[in-house]
Amino acid sequence: MPIDIPSLVPSKYLTHLLQIDSTLKDAGFECYLVGGSVRDLVMGKIPKEYDLTTNAEPKQVKRLFRTVIDTGIEHGTVTVVLDKINYEITTYRIDKDYTDGRRPDHVEFGTTLSEDLKRRDFTMNALAFDLKTGLLVDEHFGLKDIEQKIIRTIGNPIKRFTEDGLRPIRALRFASTLDFEIEPETKKAIHETKHITKKISLERFQDEVLKSLLGFKPSRMIELLAEESIFQIFLPNLPTKISPRKEILEKLDRTTKELTGLQLAFAFYALLGEITSKDLEIILRTLKFSGQNTKDCILFFEILSKWEKNKKQNGIDLSVLKKEYLAPVKRHFQTRFPVDTKFIQKLNSIFESNITVLVEIWEENPPLLLSDLKLNGNHLAESFPDLPKTSYGTILTQLLDLVLHSPKENEYSRLLHHSAQFISKMVN
Repeated sequence: MPIDIPSLVPSKYLTHLLQIDSTLKDAGFECYLVGGSVRDLVMGKIPKEYDLTTNAEPKQVKRLFRTVIDTGIEHGTVTVVLDKINYEITTYRIDKDYTDGRRPDHVEFGTTLSEDLKRRDFTMNALAFDLKTGLLVDEHFGLKDIEQKIIRTIGNPIKRFTEDGLRPIRALRFASTLDFEIEPETKKAIHETKHITKKISLERFQDEVLKSLLGFKPSRMIELLAEESIFQIFLPNLPTKISPRKEILEKLDRTTKELTGLQLAFAFYALLGEITSKDLEIILRTLKFSGQNTKDCILFFEILSKWEKNKKQNGIDLSVLKKEYLAPVKRHFQTRFPVDTKFIQKLNSIFESNITVLVEIWEENPPLLLSDLKLNGNHLAESFPDLPKTSYGTILTQLLDLVLHSPKENEYSRLLHHSAQFISKMVN
């Protein structure tokens, strides 16, 4: 079945792919585009990366190209670099025995494309494409499953999932990102091989979660993980059954993909609701999320929890919006990058229609933090030399509360006057 590759592959990639294809074939080897890139192409999508397979062994591939990286040479994979773009090339192989539920004990380089395609996980990922002839090799009816939007393992699903415990998680992720359904026997095997899934590294699990957040409907991944009780495999202290709040998951789908921490906050708020920040941190660190994603998630989780509790109250106190929502965001992110109006607008999945009010407040550039005050500890020391340094924090906090309500008070002379009043009350 021919595919019009030139219309689907950006020219710079196509030039590279044809160069790799010609180099291998001119040397007497076979070469096919394979896996997810072919799946994406037949779905009319532009792949993010392009993988190839060949009967040339790694050492033979390395002789043919100038810049080659040994990315997974023990498994037959090397990376050819052309114009700073990486292309993985893997030798046809047969995977032998999986005793750890993660990777084959050893591999044998195969002699045919058919042998290589048999070892792959799902039918939709077992497609190969000949760049020269335009021939699509589909020995496992992957094209039909793609057309019907079905995720199906190649061969016995229990065997496939027993080989690699990550495959069930990948099935859930593909169901989410591609909007496919999991074939019944394949889905049943997810339940029956959880003891194998438990063996995968937490880094690999959270990586699949992060990949799902980049998809069209990340809520689907969270729903499936809850439905299949996958989180409990890695977090045994969680309730046996979790029913995510759908109205929160709907907001997850509307959340910007530029703020991973915000997406995670919606996901875990939908799953677990009012847990403490400490408990959330334990969960995130257990699942090996990065320190940055963990901190960002906790911040947004606290803001989201607070907003969900307070939004039903009549009227919105502007000083509360500043103190409880804008100030924490500014404090958290200001050392990493400038927080501007566009950034505040990215929080619209939390505040929805009220985001307009927050943007208006932000654009007025009100004082939100102690560092925004026109008076600081040095000024207090100069003007009130007898004031104990231990009282500076109390005075400055009172001044900040004052200017949160009345931004016009943020002038040195006025703040000095208010400081004197606060100190007088403290003394009396």
